[in-house]
Amino acid sequence: MRKITLGAAFLLSVIAGIAASVVAQQQPSPVPWSGCCGTSPWPMRRGMLGWGMMGSGYGSMPRMHFAMMSGVPVSYNSLSNPLPRTRKTVERGAAVYEQNCASCHGETGAGDGPVGRTLSPPPANLVGFAQMPMAQWDPFMYWTVADGGAQFGSAMPAFKDTLSKDDIWAVIAYTQARLPRTAAKR
Repeated sequence: MRKITLGAAFLLSVIAGIAASVVAQQQPSPVPWSGCCGTSPWPMRRGMLGWGMMGSGYGSMPRMHFAMMSGVPVSYNSLSNPLPRTRKTVERGAAVYEQNCASCHGETGAGDGPVGRTLSPPPANLVGFAQMPMAQWDPFMYWTVADGGAQFGSAMPAFKDTLSKDDIWAVIAYTQARLPRTAAKR
C-alpha cells in the first residue's frame, strides 16, 4: 500500500509541476470587444494553450482535434487554393460569406450572428480561427466548408453541393485575408 501512495504522490507532483509551468507561461489577452449593436462575443475561456484555443468551447474544436490526431481526410489533403490572391477574389468571398455564413458566424466572424447565437455548440469564432496556423492550411479549410459540421455535432451545413468550388475557395480567401483585420478595427 505504501508504494502505491508514494507512486501516486510522485505522479501528482509531476502533474502539478506541469500545470504550474503551463499557467506561468505568459498568455495573450483575449481580443478586445467593443460591444457593437447589442451583441457580445462568445466567451473566450482560457484553455491549456491560451485564449480561444483548446478548451474554449468553440464549435470548431472537435474538427481541429480530429485533424491534429488523424489528419484531414485523404480526399482533401492535397488541395490548394487555386484562386489568385487578389482583391477581386476577396470581394467575391465577402459576398459568399454575407449570403451563406454571416447569419451564424456574424459580420466579423466572431460567431455572434443572429442564428449562431441560438446554436449549441456555438459557431466557430473565425477571427481567432483565421489567425491560427491551421487556418492557412488549405485542405483543412476546404474540408471544413465543404463537409460542414455534422460529423462533429455542429449545425454547420455542408456546402459542397450548394456552393461551387470557386465560391468555397473565395470564402476561404476572404476569411484568411479580412476577418482578422476587420475585428481588430473595432
